[in-house]
Amino acid sequence: MNGATEQLIAIATEAGAIHADAIAVANSGDSIAVRNGAVESVEREDSCGIGLRAFVATPAENHQKQGCGMAFATASTSDLSADGLHKLAQQVIAMARISEPDPDAVPPIGADHPSQAELHGWQQTHDHTNAGWSLEQAKAAALACEETALAYDHAINNSEGADAGFGSSHMAYCSSDGFAALYHKGSASLSVSVIAGSGEGMQRDYSWHQALHAADLHSPEQIANEAAQRVVRRLNPGTMASGKTTVVFEPRTATSLLGHLTSAINGRAVLQQRSFLTDALGQSLFPNSVCIDDIPNHPQGLGNRLFDGEGTRCHSNRLIADGVLACFLTDRYAAKRLQQPPTGSAKRGLTGDIAIGASNLIWQPGTLSQQAMVAEIGNGLLVTELIGFGINGITGDYSRGASGFLIENGILTRPVQGITIAGNLKQMFAQVTHVGADLTWFGSSAVPSIAIAGMTVAGQ
Repeated sequence: MNGATEQLIAIATEAGAIHADAIAVANSGDSIAVRNGAVESVEREDSCGIGLRAFVATPAENHQKQGCGMAFATASTSDLSADGLHKLAQQVIAMARISEPDPDAVPPIGADHPSQAELHGWQQTHDHTNAGWSLEQAKAAALACEETALAYDHAINNSEGADAGFGSSHMAYCSSDGFAALYHKGSASLSVSVIAGSGEGMQRDYSWHQALHAADLHSPEQIANEAAQRVVRRLNPGTMASGKTTVVFEPRTATSLLGHLTSAINGRAVLQQRSFLTDALGQSLFPNSVCIDDIPNHPQGLGNRLFDGEGTRCHSNRLIADGVLACFLTDRYAAKRLQQPPTGSAKRGLTGDIAIGASNLIWQPGTLSQQAMVAEIGNGLLVTELIGFGINGITGDYSRGASGFLIENGILTRPVQGITIAGNLKQMFAQVTHVGADLTWFGSSAVPSIAIAGMTVAGQ
């Protein structure tokens, strides 16, 4: 794959590109789905493609209209033959020549690339191409997971199935300043979903886990018991009174809070005035006990990477330091415009402009168990499921359907559903009262339980 990207850069340069970079991605994966003790489907995916981004000089008349700058374009192909690469380069150069120049364009040269020694060391310690499963082993895990969940309680009367999968991804990057590198990723996953009750009282819930290696997955029994316990607890739900209360987000739902934060501190969103945190850099957003990190190298993280989509060396970023917004997530373009160092957060597809995203997000945990948090809170709501997406990224206004459990006198009492929780994200961040010790990984995010005071709940 490295050879193909290097060849494509050479072809693009010959065709008239001043600067260029290329990315090649090859994915392979197997998955198996079972339901009620029988195999429903077995699937195999193999895909490969290469994408080119090329910068060209623009005509003098465009300079007069737009100011100095270069124009660029992107395209991709699945044809990695020499003829396919030549056609791709010609297509991208032609597209770039009719594009408008950008005076702030940042070509793929001069990035802070990792050294060859760093690249070699990374490959020696991060070769996760073998997820450690065969299709037969994945099948056995899925069947055991569903069987255990169905046998957990007589109230569980049906299954939506169990799924097991494993695969690998290979990514190669090359730029016209001579940097060329590749890395590999692999993972395995296991999930199950079951149904309890009947009629209008029917409930469903699930459990899943994903890890770099099958040996690191939660056991089929652990995943099955979690799904079964959750669905049985949800039976016979009611509603609750409307008003202001403290809402506890369990880790599964607290991941959404991380997503709202990273969307708001995306450098491109900030530049385009599409964020409610545009002017918040250096401000205290959370209580001073809150710290949130973006870490590109973690033994449990599925977002590990040595370099980003522009070849920039990735490093750890403390996003929230003692409650204060310490930085925006940036690629090289956003960093230039915002006048801050690049955070190594460029995300890259085969086509389209650079996007921005984190590596592994970790909301650093507190010291209290969820049970101790609930006891301290006294009265409130534990949210175990969120429905819909009523989020305004510009104002921070927040409104979502929810279900969970009522907290009364320091304990969880009964399930509730058909309610709405609302607030404003900036105010919600400031009103975090408790951060749990139950740090839980979900792919490339790790979050504990989070309690937020003063949220509006609409019930009966």
